[in-house]
Amino acid sequence: MRFGYRPTYLLGAMLILMGSSGWAEVPVTGTDQKVSLKDLAGTETLVTVVLKDSGAEDKNLKVVSVNPGTVTLVNQSGLDVIYLLDNIAEIRVQDGKVEARQSLAESQVLRAEQQRVVDRALARTREIFQEANDDQNQKLMAAALLALYRDEDASEYLKKLAETNDIMVQLRASRALYLAGDEVSKDILQQGIESGNREARALAAELCGLTGVADFQPLMFRMFQDRAVELSAPATRALARLGNREIIPRLLVMITEPNEEKGRAAVFALSTLGGDDIIEQMHVMLPSYDGIVRLRIVMVLYWLKTPDAVSELKKIFSTYPTLAPDVALILAKEGDWEATQFLRSRLQRREDPTESNLIYRAKNAGALFSAGDPTTMAVFQDVLRSESLATRKAVFDVFLDLGSVRLMNLLQPSIENVNREIALAAASTVIGLADPQFRKRWHALTPDVGF
Repeated sequence: MRFGYRPTYLLGAMLILMGSSGWAEVPVTGTDQKVSLKDLAGTETLVTVVLKDSGAEDKNLKVVSVNPGTVTLVNQSGLDVIYLLDNIAEIRVQDGKVEARQSLAESQVLRAEQQRVVDRALARTREIFQEANDDQNQKLMAAALLALYRDEDASEYLKKLAETNDIMVQLRASRALYLAGDEVSKDILQQGIESGNREARALAAELCGLTGVADFQPLMFRMFQDRAVELSAPATRALARLGNREIIPRLLVMITEPNEEKGRAAVFALSTLGGDDIIEQMHVMLPSYDGIVRLRIVMVLYWLKTPDAVSELKKIFSTYPTLAPDVALILAKEGDWEATQFLRSRLQRREDPTESNLIYRAKNAGALFSAGDPTTMAVFQDVLRSESLATRKAVFDVFLDLGSVRLMNLLQPSIENVNREIALAAASTVIGLADPQFRKRWHALTPDVGF
């Protein structure tokens, strides 16, 4: 399930590449077949990674992609494992059999100028990690990136934070470890779920859903029923990710409530759970609601790809002027002519450069870019000149949503910004564009529903 616009802030969990721009030759052993590392990418072949210095072995992995300087694998828990090619002595095929390719997974090869942007983004992230002793959140964000590539200092930093006596620090470190592709301690999640700290309970619930920990569903169900949105919304998303269909009756009420965050959480949960029963319920409810509630119902049908969803969105676009700007962003990606013209006209209109107008301008350009309009690159450049931190981060979010490496060069000035928060967000966006697996994990952590 892929959702659209997400909040315009970057939690800082991205990846780091440790400065290799060439392809290292790693021997593939354990099979009579003559295969390269790239031949294993996207197959179901189980392999063991053998490290050079220690001879340590990491078993039962599958190769996802081969990148300049690194290889991305996935372990049996479904978490990414990333190694520097220079640190690998060999990759050994287990059972001696290379499986046929089962997917279209392919290596992400960057052009030389794009690789240079990535290299600088990584170097800037290391600078920030070393400088940010006065800001634990920034240091934590940078450490998450570095730990993804097995940086010992960063990994040790996160592990120490996960062993403190402060549950919120433990959970933030656990979130960073999740984004870095490492396992999250179930004990920490249990402590968080059982904590009297509401923020800790909310973050622990989110991580349970993301990591597939289903042990604490009774406690999350109580959070789901809580009137406080800061508890009910994260619990709603977590239970939906865990496939708990007992929440559906309450979701059908929740989607009609005036609170925006609860409404979006309900849309996410219903779309994630899916099924003919939910589609039927949405069609039953649709004639009875107008405005934002109608849009929520239609968005569930849209994410579940029902035949009537786009036509219903067009009706909302033409009927509710206050909803038209958000709906146009969705319809333009579907190639709708009227929505595309609406967005182009909005871009040409003179507007005050307020933060809200600039953020919408960035989303507008993103929708047109995804529809194949190359002229929006100039719009991105213009918006990135804003002094507003929220505006710049909104552009970074749009770039991560688009996932196009063509956007990397636009981020170079932001990487060099003296404001560490802007620089780190820009650097992490560059690395996110270079690695589709990271982007998937980042989108899972920051879901929204397109409006």
